[in-house]
Amino acid sequence: MADRYAIDVNGFLDLASRTARRLDSLAEAVFRVLFVVDEVRDAVALTPDLARAFARAVDPWVERATALAEHGGAVLSAAERAVIEYCRADAAMAVDTGRAAGSRGHGRWRVS
Repeated sequence: MADRYAIDVNGFLDLASRTARRLDSLAEAVFRVLFVVDEVRDAVALTPDLARAFARAVDPWVERATALAEHGGAVLSAAERAVIEYCRADAAMAVDTGRAAGSRGHGRWRVS
């Protein structure tokens, strides 16, 4: 029964690794965009109407982009923890099953 899971653990780990790299790329891209947004914000700061219009146009996008990168990382971390716990529970169950199979009973109760 060794290494038989209802999920493809190696496939999941491969997918998680690829997803993590892409999330890193997304986070880097968001960081670069935020840097540019800050530069533009500084450039239009002396023109209040333009600064307000820029903020109205860009601020919601900045919030969503930042939240998207953070949420993606949180989802990936939760999935990785779930798979680790699944594997731990499966291993513990295999040990318990092995012990039970080797047991002959206790006290007056004997398994033949």
